Amino acid sequence: MKNVFWLVVIVAAGCSTTTNMNQGTTAKKAEEVLFTVDGAQVGVEEFMYVYKKNNINNDSAYTKTDIDDYFDLYVKFKLKIEEALSLGMDTTQSFTSEFNTYKEQLKKPYLTETKVTDSLVQEAYQRYQQEINASHILVMLDENALPADTLEAFNKIKELKSRSEQGEDFAALAKKYSEDPSAKTNGGNLGYFTSFQMVYPFESAAYQAEEGAISEPVRTKFGYHIIKVWDKRPAQGNVEASHIMIRIKPNKEDSVTARNKIFEIHEQAVGGVSWEELASQFSEDINSKDQGGRLRPFSVGQLPFEFQEAAFALTSPGDISDPVMTPYGWHIIRLEGKTPLRSFEEMEQSVRSRINRDTRADLNKKAFVQRLKKENGFKEELFDSQVFLQHVDSTLVQGQWSKPALASTENILLFRVSDEEFRLDNFFTYLEQNQAKSSKALGDYITELYGNFKEQSIIAYEESHLEEKYLDYRMLVKEYREGILLFQLMEDEVWSKAAKDTVGLREFFESNLDKYQWGDRVKATVYNAASAEVLSALKDQLGQATGISKDELEKQFNKESSLTLQVNKGDFEKGDIPAIDRVEWKKGNHEVDLDNRKALVVIHELIPAGPKKLSEVRGLVISDYQNELEKRWVQQLRSKYPVVVNDQGLQYVYEHLL
Repeated sequence: MKNVFWLVVIVAAGCSTTTNMNQGTTAKKAEEVLFTVDGAQVGVEEFMYVYKKNNINNDSAYTKTDIDDYFDLYVKFKLKIEEALSLGMDTTQSFTSEFNTYKEQLKKPYLTETKVTDSLVQEAYQRYQQEINASHILVMLDENALPADTLEAFNKIKELKSRSEQGEDFAALAKKYSEDPSAKTNGGNLGYFTSFQMVYPFESAAYQAEEGAISEPVRTKFGYHIIKVWDKRPAQGNVEASHIMIRIKPNKEDSVTARNKIFEIHEQAVGGVSWEELASQFSEDINSKDQGGRLRPFSVGQLPFEFQEAAFALTSPGDISDPVMTPYGWHIIRLEGKTPLRSFEEMEQSVRSRINRDTRADLNKKAFVQRLKKENGFKEELFDSQVFLQHVDSTLVQGQWSKPALASTENILLFRVSDEEFRLDNFFTYLEQNQAKSSKALGDYITELYGNFKEQSIIAYEESHLEEKYLDYRMLVKEYREGILLFQLMEDEVWSKAAKDTVGLREFFESNLDKYQWGDRVKATVYNAASAEVLSALKDQLGQATGISKDELEKQFNKESSLTLQVNKGDFEKGDIPAIDRVEWKKGNHEVDLDNRKALVVIHELIPAGPKKLSEVRGLVISDYQNELEKRWVQQLRSKYPVVVNDQGLQYVYEHLL
């Protein structure tokens, strides 16, 4: 983000006088107004907030002189903002687009329940520290299932839980009754998993269940589950591994051939044949074979169970596993390295990001809406789906319903948020804009959409009142708005103008030549060598060949280390290079010791002091010219926009900041 406001305020320079406001201003007014620019008020609260924010770690800044200097800068800043507004820069499409983008980002921290998120982050990290091996049985159920179907599925999963607890084999029950297709082959076993690898309700039920126990039925978007926890172990961290794979063919004879082939490759690998060559020649994983079979680092739950367990079982880099079979084929695995679970501080931001994309975010939203209901005086006047159904028909679930015109007596009040009313017509507008095809019963669909409407209305009300409610947010929005305006204005009036005005730039340079002077200089070449031996070899080289370039020398001497020899050639003043400062300034060769290194300084020419050329200091001159243009411009703005200071307001600032 551009923090251009403070950039420009800091570089602003120069002082000015201001006119005093009427001394009879009330004490309350003194606390509200600090100064005006062409009638536009700047409050005491704003100035004190900004001053404290920008001196939060600078206790020495709280003196009258510091406050006065900052006040002068702030007045200049507000003069520029007044000019930007008078030019209509806040009405352009580019400004509106950029400002709205920033504003949306600024809102986010104020539209969330921080405590809930913090708790979820801690919970997720705690779960990352433990891996669970579990099996499940699933009875599928649509998320929008009718109550009768829901009850039927619930009773079925309860019966399976009871049968398992009475001694029936869990895997056998999963193979026979689970509606997870993979259960037919794995008996419902999911292998080891950890945080974020299962849907949140399932994950929570698994972590809350004791080892060896079966969970209560848990509802997810897939249906009802019961979960049997077989094992809980400490997190294994990440594994870096390479593998060689031979795919399994459908034909039984080919499968035997694949098995025999992987065992032959394994024998060669443990016998000392190059792993990289074996991978390149024989591996059938086309994505990794040419990289020595190298895989991305992985943790539990990211690769087939058999593969990950074989990899985690290896202990030292270079260890090679016995052949292991997965649904993809036969593998042998070489351990490249292991890394433990990262610290909370290292993982916190990535965990927060995952929570925002996970169903966990719904918990945050629900808690946030509940808080807003209390804070903003939410009061529901009416909820009766029968009233809605008088105006809505089956076209709504087809996504084709049109909002009817309501008589004033029909536009009943539904709820209030603080002093804002939300009526039936508001809800019907929402219905029309958000309807979609649905398999739900009409009454259930309306009830769901009404809940969404209430939630959206409560959040929208909060969003529209953020500036009233939070000083920090209000000041941030103001800072970004004015910062964007100032950046464009300074670009137009100072920065680009100084660079493009070649005539004015040269005139400024020539009228300020005394500022752009060289001191005495030498034209020299400095050879900075790592040791006396390197310096001796360098002198031999220089004696044998004339005209050898800097690049050629550094390439010749720096084959093993780029620090062996450094060559610096140019015009130097005192203070530019330590080696230059330590030798007598006369033409010829000079050797000097430099903190465990050796240097050879060759002075080719002595250059007397004199004026610099514009081409030599163009960047510095442009910067100085920008400052001069800004100074003149601010003087013009002072004439254009009168500044009136409230002395009582300024006194109030002194009293509360000093």
